[in-house]
Amino acid sequence: MPFYKQIPNEFGWIGTWKLTEKPEELIQLVQLQPEDQKRFENMQSEKRKTEFLAARILVKMALGKDPLLIYNEFGKPFLTNNSKHLSISHSADFASVFISDQKNGIDIEQTERNIDRVATRFLHDEERRFISKLNHLQPAKIGYWSAKEAIFKCSDEHGIQFNNHIRIEGFEASDGHRFKGQLQLKDQTVYYNLYFHYLENNVLVYGVEL
Repeated sequence: MPFYKQIPNEFGWIGTWKLTEKPEELIQLVQLQPEDQKRFENMQSEKRKTEFLAARILVKMALGKDPLLIYNEFGKPFLTNNSKHLSISHSADFASVFISDQKNGIDIEQTERNIDRVATRFLHDEERRFISKLNHLQPAKIGYWSAKEAIFKCSDEHGIQFNNHIRIEGFEASDGHRFKGQLQLKDQTVYYNLYFHYLENNVLVYGVEL
């Protein structure tokens, strides 16, 4: 059973699962509720089925019971009959789940993912200048992407532009490093604590709203 590890933190429960099994193996580890069973049966991709099941197994580990997840108009997951906040992310290698009493977001990406073609759409000019001075560009670029994804998952706002509305302070691409970000809305600025981690050849960033 490839439960990879739990990431200790002061805000809630973060678990990661290495995606090595096939759906027919994972389905033995969780009892899907009827709504989730329908979602699962309608999925065509084996990879998507594996991600779907791994996330629900992680939620079951955190809560001690089989979960039912619902989604809002943004595709953001929520726990039924539970006030805790939930965030889910997948890479090609891992599924990750963050459950907390605070608004939260989590994102995991393969370190070697090429995001240069979208850099201007998610990086502010100041962020690009900061990254250009670093010795290890690639982990930092992935870290910025994941940090902005984590903040986006915390919010329910329409029309968020990653390069203009979400700003991330300069940070070290080192395991456990804490840094800050903010979401600049029309009528307010929301602040976040963010945390950087490596999982093998992946970068994981999680954040909580302050």
